[in-house]
Amino acid sequence: MKPLIYSACIILGLLGLGFTTAHAGTEVYMSMDAEGNVMFSDIPSDNSQRHEVRELPSLPAFNPEPPPTPEPAKRTEAAFSYTSLAIVSPRDNEALPTGAAGNIEVSGVLSPALRDSDSLVLLDNGTIIAKGRQTSFNLQNLDRGEHSLQLQVRNADDEPLISSNLVVIAVFRASVLSR
Repeated sequence: MKPLIYSACIILGLLGLGFTTAHAGTEVYMSMDAEGNVMFSDIPSDNSQRHEVRELPSLPAFNPEPPPTPEPAKRTEAAFSYTSLAIVSPRDNEALPTGAAGNIEVSGVLSPALRDSDSLVLLDNGTIIAKGRQTSFNLQNLDRGEHSLQLQVRNADDEPLISSNLVVIAVFRASVLSR
């Protein structure tokens, strides 16, 4: 029991010594020199007054964390869709006469405008015959017969996003068999 009491006394004594030292460190004396300048010292002089030093409130140091790195915005394909795509020229069931040599311009209208990541393709009887970013394609030297034309917007993975109406045209060409 005695060692416990001695330990408590030693601890209390050390704490008291710490408080006395801390309090003694706050003794400050203020005086003025011959020119009127205020001087502070921890040693009292003849014309000095004891100055009470109050502890200033303090906050712990601010250690800002770096701002979180924003995630790149993810583009959602579902948020965007084309509203219409149509072939406006040639008209459905139009015949291309013999003198045209199988040359024709296919023009379409797309709404809204084509995105950078997408492209337009022109299909003839289900086969891609032209691809680009424009809504107009010049076809040269089409074979005679019936052609089913359709425009499609395709994404970067070549998947169709929207298709136009089918336009069927007939191409007439001169034959070497019928003279």
